[in-house]
Amino acid sequence: MASDDSAPRPLHRRDAAALIRITAVLEGHLLSGESDPHLVAALNRHLEGAGLVEADAGLPDLRLALANLNQRIRYAAGEHDAPPAPDTGEADQYFGFADSTAAEAFAESAAARGETATAPVAVDGRAYDDEVSWQVAVRTTELPLSAAFDRHVLRLAALAGTHGGSYGGWGSVPTVS
Repeated sequence: MASDDSAPRPLHRRDAAALIRITAVLEGHLLSGESDPHLVAALNRHLEGAGLVEADAGLPDLRLALANLNQRIRYAAGEHDAPPAPDTGEADQYFGFADSTAAEAFAESAAARGETATAPVAVDGRAYDDEVSWQVAVRTTELPLSAAFDRHVLRLAALAGTHGGSYGGWGSVPTVS
């Protein structure tokens, strides 16, 4: 028996595939900063009307709503066995180091400042501009595209720099359903 939130008709696979691609492209444009203000306003209006964001949601909330919508469409298309848990917006920020000693020192310094940092792991370093063989991930609850997220990146990048490290970007934290 379908829940009250279920659509009364199934979604065709090709329509689901197109919607997955459309939501991914829209999210990509928000992330790249290449979003027309009129498009952002329209997205905000329509996603608010559907109850997916609050009124006047900012870019971080719109991106998160599109990411969650994309995963629900993937579930409807049969890509997931169970409905996906909502993405909380938490992200891991990645910092690269030439050696394990520097990576460990950074992880310890970050932890001493109240950050949640992983133990260093060996990596191939292709995501970095410098010579990198070790990476540390630091969890953040600030939403990507927000000023708070950007400030957090700058603080951590400065800390990594004191240990000879560099910023390697961020990735969404996978949610467990």
